[in-house]
Amino acid sequence: MNTHERLVKMGRVAIQAGKIALGHFNHLHGNEIFHKGTDTDMVTVVDREVETFVRGQLETLFPDIDFYGEEGNYGSLARYDRVFIVDPIDGTTCFIHGHPFFSVSIGLREGGETTAGVVYMPVFDTLYWAGRGEGAWRDRRQIHVTANDDLLKALGGTGFGCVRGHAKPDNVPMYSEMIYRLRGIRTCGSAAIDLCFVAEGHYDVYWEYKLCPYDWEAGSLIIREAGGKVSGFDGKPVEDTVGHILATNGILHDTMLEALSRHC
Repeated sequence: MNTHERLVKMGRVAIQAGKIALGHFNHLHGNEIFHKGTDTDMVTVVDREVETFVRGQLETLFPDIDFYGEEGNYGSLARYDRVFIVDPIDGTTCFIHGHPFFSVSIGLREGGETTAGVVYMPVFDTLYWAGRGEGAWRDRRQIHVTANDDLLKALGGTGFGCVRGHAKPDNVPMYSEMIYRLRGIRTCGSAAIDLCFVAEGHYDVYWEYKLCPYDWEAGSLIIREAGGKVSGFDGKPVEDTVGHILATNGILHDTMLEALSRHC
């Protein structure tokens, strides 16, 4: 099976999973929402239902590839050589509140490298996808990062999961600086969508602290295939156990790294 055929099947699974989530959207009851680690770290019965569905579908379609998701206990990611890395609902807080910016994210990592990724936005019926060496796409249209070289003309994206998780350092000092240095900053609540928005040119830059691999696995490949750059705050590859991520159009990457160096 070539990369494109694999991506078609991954995309179909993501779309089916998104339709399951959409069937529950704006219909959640209080007893279907739970706390995970903290009072603001939420999970719903739908997250778990969607993850179970995606895992079952992928195991049927790709029995030789392992599975690693947000809602299960799969051990260390480092133990897997070929593995699907899945966030069944990226943006659970959005989902709970009826905010449309949530997504299904499926990335494939092989030998430590991301080779395929899909991100589906159910409310908008929009699929972002990329295969290594095959470009980045939104549905049937190829997408590219911006050519903007001026931070003052840039729109940025970020998030504050690190604050909710009481992690230090958190994003507040960096955000406070970038308010003055960017044209604007948006927080949509789904890291996977934010990454796709950099790839499509809606954002010029995106940064966030303390993410997990299922948040960025698919989206980071989509950015690279769109001509952008993704790294940790030190300019090196993003570390699974650290999760600090910077994604840009490439041109503004060094400028953002210099700013982040003051807030790490």
